[in-house]
Amino acid sequence: MRARPLDDLEAAALARLAELDTGDGVPLTRLAKQLDQRVSVLMRTFTMLSDARLGGVAGPGFVRIAEDEGRWRAWATPAGRAFLAHP
Repeated sequence: MRARPLDDLEAAALARLAELDTGDGVPLTRLAKQLDQRVSVLMRTFTMLSDARLGGVAGPGFVRIAEDEGRWRAWATPAGRAFLAHP
C-alpha cells in the first residue's frame, strides 16, 4: 500500500531529519529551531509519520521517536529514507 502524500511540514521535517540523522537520532529541540516550529508541533507531526496506531490505523513508519536521557529524539527509518528517495 502506498503512503498518503505528505503535507509541506511533514515533507520538510522528514527531509531535514533524514539529512541530520547519522544514526544517533536528532533532538527535537534542534529540529524545531531549524524548521522554525514548536517541539509540540514536531512531536505531533512525527507521531503521524511513525508506526503509531491512531484511530486504529498504523502510520507509515517513516520516523521513530523516543525519549533519551530526558530529551526527545527522532530517527529517520529505512522506510522514511526510501520514501524520500522515491516520493
